[in-house]
Amino acid sequence: MKSANGSIAAMTACVVAAGVWLPSAVDAAQFQTGGTITFTGAIVAPSYGISTHVSGSYQGFHTEKTGGENASTVDVTFAPALNTSLAAHVSLLVNTDAGVVTPHTLKTRFTDNAKHVAQSADAAYSVGRAGGTLSIVGGAQTERAVTVLVSYD
Repeated sequence: MKSANGSIAAMTACVVAAGVWLPSAVDAAQFQTGGTITFTGAIVAPSYGISTHVSGSYQGFHTEKTGGENASTVDVTFAPALNTSLAAHVSLLVNTDAGVVTPHTLKTRFTDNAKHVAQSADAAYSVGRAGGTLSIVGGAQTERAVTVLVSYD
């Protein structure tokens, strides 16, 4: 019986140590380049493959480039899985000290893989089964961190 109690005590110590380590690891991960991706809910069909490209002049969505299609500082690409008919809604929110808000100075554009370009004042787009690319162009210094929200149909 002593060995069983000793095993429980050792296991409890491991769980406590893991509980102490985990929050500090999460804090460290939040300050790494690239951000944090959080999934909520259940994905019941193949989803889009999501990848990003950041320009060399990236400074928190603030860039020296001006005008034209190549002026985006961050591109988020949605590549569809094979043989699916999924669709999603994508929106962009700015992270502030008070929470998340709709962007005011960031410029966004969504280009689907058929080269149809959509621009939206509220930075919300529909992604069809062909996928596409969300391009984000720099705005005010106060809009340096954003959340890209993807909601599957």
